[in-house]
Amino acid sequence: MIWTKRLLVALPFAIAAVLTVLITASDRFHLVREHIAGYGFLFSAPWARLLDHDWFGHIHNRRLEAAIVYTTILWIPAFLYSGCLWLLIHFMGHLKGRHSH
Repeated sequence: MIWTKRLLVALPFAIAAVLTVLITASDRFHLVREHIAGYGFLFSAPWARLLDHDWFGHIHNRRLEAAIVYTTILWIPAFLYSGCLWLLIHFMGHLKGRHSH
């Protein structure tokens, strides 16, 4: 049961990693990346209000700008999803502990 909880908490990071690889691969092979990028925006949609601000301003370095975009669209939402799942699992564990007495 512990491994199931750990895998559930790690799942958002796995999704972000897969999407990062797919977007990077589609960019390198000059494929249509709008469909894959759409999945990234769908992944970050619940956190859009929080992430919609221009936190870093305009960066003139292309690689740094790409890293900031990947971080904002994929990795920060993965962290937020994972944190919420961890809190939910932790809260449910406390409720289960109270009702077992």
